[in-house]
Amino acid sequence: MTRLLVWLLLVGISVASVVGAHFQVAILLGGLKALLVGVEFMELRHAARAHAVLYVAFIALITITVSIAAS
Repeated sequence: MTRLLVWLLLVGISVASVVGAHFQVAILLGGLKALLVGVEFMELRHAARAHAVLYVAFIALITITVSIAAS
């Protein structure tokens, strides 16, 4: 059931990023989607805490870097 809800949320975020039409907002929403995919579909919530923390830190770093580079 949670995978269906996460999938619906991912679809909603994808639509919002297209409708929003601002590149930096789309980048931030893409980072959020990457986090949701990691937690739910890659099952990081069941992984070792260090793996989950490193994944979140990497996604945050990439999202911030691309957002700053685009401005």
